[in-house]
Amino acid sequence: MKKLLLGTVLGLGVMPISSYAGLLVEPVLGYTLDQSLDFSGLKDYSGGNGVSYGARLGYQTGPFQIGADYLQSSIDMSSNDFDENADITEWAAFVGFEFPILFRGYAGYIFSAEGETEINNLDVDLEDGNGYKLGIGFTPLPFIDVNLEYRNGSFDKYKLGPASVSREVDYEAYMLSVSMPFNLF
Repeated sequence: MKKLLLGTVLGLGVMPISSYAGLLVEPVLGYTLDQSLDFSGLKDYSGGNGVSYGARLGYQTGPFQIGADYLQSSIDMSSNDFDENADITEWAAFVGFEFPILFRGYAGYIFSAEGETEINNLDVDLEDGNGYKLGIGFTPLPFIDVNLEYRNGSFDKYKLGPASVSREVDYEAYMLSVSMPFNLF
């Protein structure tokens, strides 16, 4: 009986932390690659790169994850007609799955996105955005994930200077990021 009790205590002590259910907190720092904006056939801007940061907050039980995702990106589009960086903010809901071989896959629905920039000395406000994101992560060290993510979406309208235009602006980007997923409680 003592051996069974000792084996059970030792077995519980060496179980991976991710097997417990709890609050998932994951700060993210990334570099967005090849951001493109397509103003409904009027003009297509591509090749923007820049820094992105944000966090995921959710719930994890075993290998399953669900929660909300916030991302703020500042994209340098100066190789085009942009007078300043394109700043884009996204809110998404995500689901994820941690594979037992150090990989994780996740998908998200971007339910709110906004952006602002300046093109040819005119302020541009991007509004009512939505879309999706797909990602895969690799865990080379405990508590460190290296992620590759693809984002695709559209803004339903934009303001160019004082005028509001109800035209769709499509966007897509790739992001290479490092994150630190913590499963608390």
